[in-house]
Amino acid sequence: MDASEIHLERALNEYNSIVNMLEPDGTSPELVEAYVNRGCILYMMGYLTSAMEDLCSASDMIEEIESSGTEIDAGTFVKAHATMGAILFEQRSEIAEEYSCALTRLDRLTTGSNHFDRAGIIRMCLESAQNLLESEYPEDAEKFIRKGIDILENSDGKWSGNRRMELYTLLGECYLAMGDLRTAINHYTEAITIGAMLSESHEIEDVEEMVVPLIARLQCESDLGLDDLYLMDLRIVIYMLEDMAKNNCLKDPDLLIKMHQDAAAALMNKGQVQEAEQHLMKAMSMGVQGAKSYLMNQTNAQF
Repeated sequence: MDASEIHLERALNEYNSIVNMLEPDGTSPELVEAYVNRGCILYMMGYLTSAMEDLCSASDMIEEIESSGTEIDAGTFVKAHATMGAILFEQRSEIAEEYSCALTRLDRLTTGSNHFDRAGIIRMCLESAQNLLESEYPEDAEKFIRKGIDILENSDGKWSGNRRMELYTLLGECYLAMGDLRTAINHYTEAITIGAMLSESHEIEDVEEMVVPLIARLQCESDLGLDDLYLMDLRIVIYMLEDMAKNNCLKDPDLLIKMHQDAAAALMNKGQVQEAEQHLMKAMSMGVQGAKSYLMNQTNAQF
Protein backbone atom coordinates (compact mmCIF):
# COMPACT_ATOMS: atom_id res chain seq x y z
CA MET A 1 0.00 0.00 0.00
CA ASP A 2 1.55 3.32 -1.07
CA ALA A 3 1.41 6.63 0.83
CA SER A 4 -1.67 7.93 -1.01
CA GLU A 5 -3.62 4.75 -0.25
CA ILE A 6 -2.65 4.95 3.41
CA HIS A 7 -3.78 8.60 3.48
CA LEU A 8 -7.15 7.69 1.94
CA GLU A 9 -7.66 4.80 4.36
CA ARG A 10 -7.03 7.11 7.30
CA ALA A 11 -9.36 9.76 5.88
CA LEU A 12 -12.05 7.13 5.32
CA ASN A 13 -11.77 5.91 8.91
CA GLU A 14 -12.02 9.50 10.14
CA TYR A 15 -15.18 10.24 8.17
CA ASN A 16 -16.71 6.89 9.10
CA SER A 17 -16.41 8.03 12.72
CA ILE A 18 -17.85 11.47 11.96
CA VAL A 19 -20.81 10.01 10.05
CA ASN A 20 -21.49 7.47 12.82
CA MET A 21 -21.44 10.29 15.37
CA LEU A 22 -23.74 12.63 13.42
CA GLU A 23 -26.28 10.19 11.95
CA PRO A 24 -28.28 9.64 15.17
CA ASP A 25 -29.11 13.37 15.28
CA GLY A 26 -30.59 13.28 11.76
CA THR A 27 -30.32 15.82 8.95
CA SER A 28 -27.81 18.63 9.43
CA PRO A 29 -25.35 20.68 7.34
CA GLU A 30 -22.53 18.94 9.21
CA LEU A 31 -23.78 15.50 8.18
CA VAL A 32 -24.12 16.70 4.59
CA GLU A 33 -20.45 17.74 4.65
CA ALA A 34 -19.46 14.39 6.16
CA TYR A 35 -21.35 12.46 3.49
CA VAL A 36 -19.83 14.54 0.69
CA ASN A 37 -16.32 14.14 2.09
CA ARG A 38 -16.69 10.41 2.62
CA GLY A 39 -18.32 9.98 -0.79
CA CYS A 40 -15.40 11.72 -2.50
CA ILE A 41 -12.89 9.58 -0.63
CA LEU A 42 -14.76 6.40 -1.58
CA TYR A 43 -14.79 7.60 -5.21
CA MET A 44 -11.02 8.15 -5.17
CA MET A 45 -10.62 4.66 -3.72
CA GLY A 46 -12.70 3.17 -6.53
CA TYR A 47 -15.76 2.24 -4.45
CA LEU A 48 -18.21 3.79 -6.89
CA THR A 49 -21.45 2.30 -5.56
CA SER A 50 -20.73 3.26 -1.95
CA ALA A 51 -19.59 6.71 -3.04
CA MET A 52 -22.82 7.22 -4.96
CA GLU A 53 -24.89 6.19 -1.95
CA ASP A 54 -23.19 8.80 0.26
CA LEU A 55 -23.50 11.55 -2.33
CA CYS A 56 -27.16 10.75 -3.01
CA SER A 57 -27.81 10.92 0.74
CA ALA A 58 -26.06 14.30 0.83
CA SER A 59 -28.13 15.54 -2.12
CA ASP A 60 -31.41 14.47 -0.46
CA MET A 61 -30.37 16.21 2.76
CA ILE A 62 -29.42 19.40 0.90
CA GLU A 63 -32.90 19.51 -0.61
CA GLU A 64 -34.49 18.99 2.81
CA ILE A 65 -32.32 21.63 4.52
CA GLU A 66 -32.84 24.21 1.78
CA SER A 67 -36.61 23.66 1.81
CA SER A 68 -36.55 25.14 5.33
CA GLY A 69 -34.75 28.28 4.14
CA THR A 70 -31.11 27.44 4.90
CA GLU A 71 -28.87 27.45 1.83
CA ILE A 72 -25.97 25.00 1.62
CA ASP A 73 -22.60 26.34 0.48
CA ALA A 74 -22.21 26.35 -3.32
CA GLY A 75 -18.97 24.36 -3.05
CA THR A 76 -20.68 21.52 -1.22
CA PHE A 77 -23.56 21.49 -3.71
CA VAL A 78 -21.33 21.54 -6.81
CA LYS A 79 -18.90 19.00 -5.36
CA ALA A 80 -21.70 16.52 -4.68
CA HIS A 81 -23.35 16.76 -8.08
CA ALA A 82 -20.18 17.04 -10.20
CA THR A 83 -18.74 14.00 -8.43
CA MET A 84 -21.96 12.06 -9.02
CA GLY A 85 -21.70 13.06 -12.68
CA ALA A 86 -18.12 11.74 -12.80
CA ILE A 87 -19.17 8.45 -11.17
CA LEU A 88 -22.04 7.98 -13.62
CA PHE A 89 -19.65 8.69 -16.49
CA GLU A 90 -17.31 5.93 -15.28
CA GLN A 91 -20.31 3.61 -14.97
CA ARG A 92 -21.33 4.50 -18.56
CA SER A 93 -24.64 5.86 -17.30
CA GLU A 94 -26.53 9.05 -18.17
CA ILE A 95 -24.69 12.07 -16.75
CA ALA A 96 -26.69 15.09 -17.95
CA GLU A 97 -28.95 15.50 -14.91
CA GLU A 98 -26.18 15.59 -12.31
CA TYR A 99 -23.98 17.97 -14.27
CA SER A 100 -27.02 20.17 -14.94
CA CYS A 101 -27.60 20.33 -11.19
CA ALA A 102 -23.98 21.33 -10.63
CA LEU A 103 -24.34 24.08 -13.24
CA THR A 104 -27.18 25.73 -11.29
CA ARG A 105 -24.66 26.84 -8.62
CA LEU A 106 -21.50 27.09 -10.73
CA ASP A 107 -21.71 30.88 -10.97
CA ARG A 108 -21.64 31.10 -7.14
CA LEU A 109 -18.57 28.89 -6.84
CA THR A 110 -15.47 30.79 -5.69
CA THR A 111 -12.00 29.95 -4.42
CA GLY A 112 -13.41 30.42 -0.91
CA SER A 113 -16.19 27.86 -1.32
CA ASN A 114 -16.20 24.57 0.58
CA HIS A 115 -14.17 21.75 -1.01
CA PHE A 116 -12.53 24.00 -3.62
CA ASP A 117 -9.45 26.12 -4.08
CA ARG A 118 -8.45 27.64 -7.42
CA ALA A 119 -6.76 24.48 -8.68
CA GLY A 120 -9.68 22.36 -7.50
CA ILE A 121 -12.18 24.43 -9.48
CA ILE A 122 -10.04 24.16 -12.62
CA ARG A 123 -9.61 20.40 -12.27
CA MET A 124 -13.35 19.95 -11.74
CA CYS A 125 -14.18 22.13 -14.76
CA LEU A 126 -11.74 20.25 -17.00
CA GLU A 127 -12.98 16.81 -15.93
CA SER A 128 -16.64 17.80 -16.17
CA ALA A 129 -16.17 19.35 -19.62
CA GLN A 130 -14.27 16.33 -20.92
CA ASN A 131 -16.96 13.95 -19.65
CA LEU A 132 -19.74 16.06 -21.14
CA LEU A 133 -17.98 16.39 -24.49
CA GLU A 134 -17.43 12.64 -24.70
CA SER A 135 -21.11 12.15 -23.82
CA GLU A 136 -22.12 14.64 -26.56
CA TYR A 137 -23.27 17.54 -24.38
CA PRO A 138 -21.09 20.36 -25.77
CA GLU A 139 -23.38 23.18 -24.59
CA ASP A 140 -23.05 22.15 -20.92
CA ALA A 141 -19.34 21.45 -21.38
CA GLU A 142 -18.86 25.03 -22.59
CA LYS A 143 -20.31 26.41 -19.33
CA PHE A 144 -17.75 24.51 -17.23
CA ILE A 145 -14.92 25.61 -19.54
CA ARG A 146 -15.88 29.27 -19.35
CA LYS A 147 -15.99 29.03 -15.55
CA GLY A 148 -12.43 27.71 -15.61
CA ILE A 149 -11.30 30.47 -17.96
CA ASP A 150 -12.91 33.10 -15.71
CA ILE A 151 -11.12 31.72 -12.64
CA LEU A 152 -7.76 31.92 -14.45
CA GLU A 153 -8.40 35.32 -16.04
CA ASN A 154 -5.79 37.22 -14.03
CA SER A 155 -3.52 34.28 -13.24
CA ASP A 156 0.08 34.00 -14.40
CA GLY A 157 2.59 31.20 -14.14
CA LYS A 158 3.34 27.84 -15.70
CA TRP A 159 0.46 25.87 -14.18
CA SER A 160 -2.17 28.46 -15.05
CA GLY A 161 -0.86 28.90 -18.58
CA ASN A 162 -0.96 25.18 -19.31
CA ARG A 163 -4.48 24.89 -17.92
CA ARG A 164 -5.65 27.86 -20.01
CA MET A 165 -4.28 26.13 -23.11
CA GLU A 166 -6.24 22.97 -22.19
CA LEU A 167 -9.41 24.95 -21.56
CA TYR A 168 -9.28 26.81 -24.88
CA THR A 169 -8.60 23.55 -26.71
CA LEU A 170 -11.71 22.05 -25.11
CA LEU A 171 -13.67 25.20 -25.96
CA GLY A 172 -12.69 24.68 -29.58
CA GLU A 173 -13.94 21.10 -29.32
CA CYS A 174 -17.28 22.36 -28.01
CA TYR A 175 -17.83 24.59 -31.02
CA LEU A 176 -16.59 21.89 -33.37
CA ALA A 177 -19.19 19.53 -31.89
CA MET A 178 -21.83 22.24 -32.33
CA GLY A 179 -20.86 22.69 -35.98
CA ASP A 180 -19.49 26.24 -35.65
CA LEU A 181 -16.12 25.66 -37.30
CA ARG A 182 -15.03 29.29 -37.55
CA THR A 183 -15.56 29.92 -33.82
CA ALA A 184 -13.80 26.61 -33.12
CA ILE A 185 -10.82 27.87 -35.15
CA ASN A 186 -10.72 31.07 -33.06
CA HIS A 187 -10.54 29.11 -29.81
CA TYR A 188 -7.98 26.64 -31.17
CA THR A 189 -5.91 29.65 -32.23
CA GLU A 190 -6.07 31.05 -28.69
CA ALA A 191 -4.86 27.70 -27.33
CA ILE A 192 -2.04 27.62 -29.89
CA THR A 193 -1.00 31.18 -29.03
CA ILE A 194 -0.86 30.35 -25.33
CA GLY A 195 1.11 27.17 -26.13
CA ALA A 196 3.60 29.10 -28.25
CA MET A 197 4.25 31.54 -25.40
CA LEU A 198 4.68 28.68 -22.94
CA SER A 199 7.05 26.91 -25.32
CA GLU A 200 9.11 30.07 -25.83
CA SER A 201 9.56 30.44 -22.07
CA HIS A 202 10.22 26.68 -21.67
CA GLU A 203 7.14 26.33 -19.45
CA ILE A 204 5.02 24.02 -21.59
CA GLU A 205 4.33 20.77 -19.73
CA ASP A 206 3.69 18.59 -22.78
CA VAL A 207 4.36 19.71 -26.37
CA GLU A 208 1.70 17.26 -27.56
CA GLU A 209 -0.90 19.43 -25.82
CA MET A 210 0.00 22.17 -28.30
CA VAL A 211 -0.15 19.79 -31.27
CA VAL A 212 -3.76 18.82 -30.44
CA PRO A 213 -5.34 22.25 -31.19
CA LEU A 214 -3.12 22.63 -34.26
CA ILE A 215 -4.37 19.37 -35.76
CA ALA A 216 -7.94 20.26 -34.83
CA ARG A 217 -7.58 23.69 -36.44
CA LEU A 218 -6.19 22.33 -39.68
CA GLN A 219 -9.08 19.87 -39.89
CA CYS A 220 -11.54 22.77 -39.53
CA GLU A 221 -9.62 24.66 -42.22
CA SER A 222 -9.84 21.65 -44.51
CA ASP A 223 -13.60 21.31 -43.96
CA LEU A 224 -14.08 25.02 -44.67
CA GLY A 225 -11.96 24.88 -47.84
CA LEU A 226 -9.30 27.22 -46.42
CA ASP A 227 -6.60 25.46 -48.43
CA ASP A 228 -3.71 27.90 -47.89
CA LEU A 229 -4.23 28.03 -44.13
CA TYR A 230 -4.64 24.25 -44.07
CA LEU A 231 -1.29 23.72 -45.80
CA MET A 232 0.42 26.25 -43.55
CA ASP A 233 -0.82 24.46 -40.42
CA LEU A 234 0.14 21.09 -41.89
CA ARG A 235 3.72 22.32 -42.34
CA ILE A 236 3.78 23.63 -38.76
CA VAL A 237 2.45 20.35 -37.35
CA ILE A 238 4.94 18.30 -39.38
CA TYR A 239 7.82 20.48 -38.20
CA MET A 240 6.75 20.08 -34.57
CA LEU A 241 6.22 16.32 -34.86
CA GLU A 242 9.58 15.84 -36.57
CA ASP A 243 11.27 17.83 -33.80
CA MET A 244 9.53 15.67 -31.20
CA ALA A 245 10.65 12.54 -33.05
CA LYS A 246 14.27 13.73 -33.04
CA ASN A 247 14.04 14.20 -29.28
CA ASN A 248 12.35 10.81 -28.77
CA CYS A 249 9.20 12.56 -27.51
CA LEU A 250 6.79 11.42 -30.22
CA LYS A 251 4.50 8.78 -28.72
CA ASP A 252 2.65 7.99 -31.95
CA PRO A 253 4.85 7.91 -35.10
CA ASP A 254 1.79 7.04 -37.19
CA LEU A 255 0.53 10.58 -36.59
CA LEU A 256 3.57 12.04 -38.34
CA ILE A 257 3.16 9.56 -41.19
CA LYS A 258 -0.47 10.64 -41.63
CA MET A 259 0.48 14.33 -41.65
CA HIS A 260 3.03 13.67 -44.41
CA GLN A 261 0.39 11.77 -46.37
CA ASP A 262 -2.15 14.56 -45.95
CA ALA A 263 0.42 17.16 -46.99
CA ALA A 264 1.34 15.12 -50.07
CA ALA A 265 -2.31 14.83 -51.11
CA ALA A 266 -3.01 18.54 -50.58
CA LEU A 267 0.10 19.62 -52.47
CA MET A 268 -0.61 17.28 -55.34
CA ASN A 269 -4.06 18.80 -55.70
CA LYS A 270 -2.46 22.25 -55.91
CA GLY A 271 -0.04 21.04 -58.58
CA GLN A 272 3.00 21.28 -56.31
CA VAL A 273 4.22 17.85 -57.33
CA GLN A 274 7.84 18.10 -56.22
CA GLU A 275 7.02 19.05 -52.63
CA ALA A 276 4.21 16.48 -52.58
CA GLU A 277 6.66 13.76 -53.57
CA GLN A 278 9.03 14.81 -50.79
CA HIS A 279 6.31 14.29 -48.20
CA LEU A 280 5.29 11.02 -49.80
CA MET A 281 8.87 9.73 -49.72
CA LYS A 282 9.19 10.71 -46.06
CA ALA A 283 6.01 8.81 -45.25
CA MET A 284 7.23 5.78 -47.18
CA SER A 285 10.67 5.93 -45.56
CA MET A 286 9.00 5.72 -42.14
CA GLY A 287 7.72 2.29 -43.09
CA VAL A 288 4.29 3.04 -44.49
CA GLN A 289 3.04 0.43 -46.89
CA GLY A 290 0.61 1.58 -49.53
CA ALA A 291 1.31 5.29 -49.09
CA LYS A 292 1.15 5.80 -52.84
CA SER A 293 -2.25 4.08 -52.94
CA TYR A 294 -3.41 6.36 -50.11
CA LEU A 295 -2.30 9.42 -52.05
CA MET A 296 -4.09 8.30 -55.22
CA ASN A 297 -7.30 7.71 -53.26
CA GLN A 298 -7.09 11.13 -51.66
CA THR A 299 -6.42 12.82 -54.98
CA ASN A 300 -9.22 10.97 -56.80
CA ALA A 301 -11.65 11.89 -54.03
CA GLN A 302 -11.26 15.54 -54.98
CA PHE A 303 -12.69 14.99 -58.48
